[in-house]
Amino acid sequence: MSLGRVLAEEFQPDVLKWLRERVELVVVNPWVEPERWELEVPRVDAVISRKGKITRDQMRKSGGRLRVIARTGVGVDPSRVDLEAAKEYKIWVTNMPGSNAVSVAELVFGQMIALVRHTHEANCAVKENRWSDYLKYIGTELAEKTIGIVGMGNIGTRVAVRARAFEMDFVVYDPYIPESHVTALGGKWVGLSELLAESDFVTIHCPLTRETKRMIGAKDLALMKPSAYLINAARGGIVSEEALCRALKENKIAGAALDVIEEEPPQKNHPLFQLNNVLWTPHLGAVTLEAAQRGEWGAAEEVVRVLEGKKPKNPVMPADEARLLLPA
Repeated sequence: MSLGRVLAEEFQPDVLKWLRERVELVVVNPWVEPERWELEVPRVDAVISRKGKITRDQMRKSGGRLRVIARTGVGVDPSRVDLEAAKEYKIWVTNMPGSNAVSVAELVFGQMIALVRHTHEANCAVKENRWSDYLKYIGTELAEKTIGIVGMGNIGTRVAVRARAFEMDFVVYDPYIPESHVTALGGKWVGLSELLAESDFVTIHCPLTRETKRMIGAKDLALMKPSAYLINAARGGIVSEEALCRALKENKIAGAALDVIEEEPPQKNHPLFQLNNVLWTPHLGAVTLEAAQRGEWGAAEEVVRVLEGKKPKNPVMPADEARLLLPA
């Protein structure tokens, strides 16, 4: 007997097969079929989401049917799920802590190397028979440079460990962790202004909240070195895009690598597209086979757990609020 109707994205076949054995499954790619995704959310008992948004209006339209929203990744913020509405309508919201930490940390270093070694431009030169242009692509080494890590959770910690392997120094801004957590790994715990001024690379690994929304604006970017790079593989909206565009255009900083943007996908005429010192990826931080396995299986298991009347393992709400949602 089916446990209920579940909306999921295009996940790995073995995960979808396992779900179909337990629930009535509806599979929709929210980027390809946004209207269908919008239509289906209120018609199901559970949603398993990687990229898809779940809004207050959809929760209201569900009329109490929707019981759980399971995120395959770590971030659960207004760009994905309206948590206030979920609490109001007594809907479980879960995530998968640490599932994408390794993948995101590795992407950060891949992007840093691409920025300083000009690999994208050099690749184009070779394909265009401009081998002799190699001297235009003189790069710099990561060794002996300083990386500033904004947010020292699962991902930030892995970035710090990898920075040591690259013979880099690192400084950390995170007001919610003890200094000892940073110094134990050989880093320095500093304020945001000091981090921006000292770092050759600034990489962001904090959630998008009211506190962090546009946390890095024009005045903050002005503190960075002209030779420094900014990497954002966390959430769009933490950095003011208008301020970043101006800083890059005026060469106040050397460049940026952006895996996220405030409105995803971005408009075709986004001002940052006009700049040649920005390296883009389409929110690929967690897009690896390993991270997908951890996140998709974990989220699927959370949904089945809730539909069976059990408490999920990773609710994102505090325990006192989550208890209100337990079955009577």
